[in-house]
Amino acid sequence: MNSGLPTGLGDAARRYLDAFPKGDVVAFPIHPLDRLGLPVWVVALFPEDAALSGIMPYGVGYGATDEAAVLGGLGEIAEMVWPTLTLGQRAKTRGSYADLVRSLGGRAVADPFTLCLPAGSPVDHDTVLEWVEAKRWRDGSSVLVPIDLAAYSSKELTPGYKPFTTIISNGMGAGPDLDWAIGHGLCEILQRDGNGLLFRALDRGVMLELDGDLPASTRAILDRFDAAGIRAIPKFATDQYGLPNLYCAGVDERGEPAAPIMVTACGEACHADRTAALEKCLTEFAASRARKAFAHGPADLVAQVAPEGYVARFMAQAGGAAKSSDRRAFDAMRDWTGRGAGELRGWLADNVLAERSSHRFSDLPTQPAPDGHARAATARAAVEAAGFDVLYVDMSPADRSVTVVKVIVPGMEVETMSYYRIGTRNTEKLLAMGSPLIQFGEEGAALQRIRLPEADAERLGHPLFDTEAADRLVGPLYPLYREPEAHHVAWTGQA
Repeated sequence: MNSGLPTGLGDAARRYLDAFPKGDVVAFPIHPLDRLGLPVWVVALFPEDAALSGIMPYGVGYGATDEAAVLGGLGEIAEMVWPTLTLGQRAKTRGSYADLVRSLGGRAVADPFTLCLPAGSPVDHDTVLEWVEAKRWRDGSSVLVPIDLAAYSSKELTPGYKPFTTIISNGMGAGPDLDWAIGHGLCEILQRDGNGLLFRALDRGVMLELDGDLPASTRAILDRFDAAGIRAIPKFATDQYGLPNLYCAGVDERGEPAAPIMVTACGEACHADRTAALEKCLTEFAASRARKAFAHGPADLVAQVAPEGYVARFMAQAGGAAKSSDRRAFDAMRDWTGRGAGELRGWLADNVLAERSSHRFSDLPTQPAPDGHARAATARAAVEAAGFDVLYVDMSPADRSVTVVKVIVPGMEVETMSYYRIGTRNTEKLLAMGSPLIQFGEEGAALQRIRLPEADAERLGHPLFDTEAADRLVGPLYPLYREPEAHHVAWTGQA
């Protein structure tokens, strides 16, 4: 049964709906929670399949139209459903990296030291892990990768298996075919790899100066912000590999938002086309405002847009998703929801909302990339030219009605400030910044050895990551990095 979907949905949306397992699809707009009016929709699937027990498949989509927003939400559902229904049933290879290399060869096994292990991790080449097959985008050859990085949730793990890092969804991609889906996941990895040490608690305050003539579509979005009395603050992270990496925060200049947490909203983008990158970070910022109010706001606010009984039904189905396993995120968000907008803005004043320098929009590199295939091709060319190997774990349904993948790029790094995951490149970046997060000497409770390939460890002097310093820098801003599952905090407060 489908409830609340707009009429006249196109082929792309219909392909997702036809591919989903049996269940009720419930959709509704949540942008009425904010005064911006840019389309933001929640789409949820309440599945009948017992294999999905504990997984609550839902997505929050946004875009220029209601259909674009719904399509984004459907794609996120696909990224939640198919890992459990395919990867969860797939045979795993058990063994150590060293043993597997001896039997299969070095090119056929991903080296854990290139996969951004948490500082202090005991994992080495002799650690027995569970592995699943990935493919190399460049030539289609097989590569074993640890299930720890391929999984979307604990549902895909063998019972009793302890992953070496918290499972995250970064790198998931969905689309009509492999190239589209892989490109989607790759750009998500590039986004976080590029901005992870440059925004949020570590924000450098580099404003994006919107010089020159902007397209009418961009101006229309900016005019929406002006009319709503919200000052959008687009910022520059990097243009590494020739791909503009931008993000956007903002300030309510006329009146307060419907829920205080909305002041912490942020949108991100990494796209070959600088205009597309700017528009994505602006519209994702708008979506983030509505999403945060809906996901973590009070029950009476959520009831303004959600169908009756939706949250209770959501909570009955939820439980095993990747984002539910981080207790620190839950506790920090519970603290946030008791704070006022002024206090939250105060925490953001010296980082997220800081304005210290500027970078001209017209100086950003740009290449045309009008659709998902072009976006994938430009991102692929850039990272392969830089020497990276793009791997993907195919989790698509057997009939290939849609494509779902998890992208893994050895050498690219995410979640350094939340899960202390750090490798060679982030170590070098922090050293170049003169950051106190990198130390040398003896290991201790807070000083954890960074797990690097031996040659890099020798070259860099066997560096340590200061986890206490990382926690001090993040301070009360942890929910900017990781959020608990939607509605969990508010629901617990009602119990």
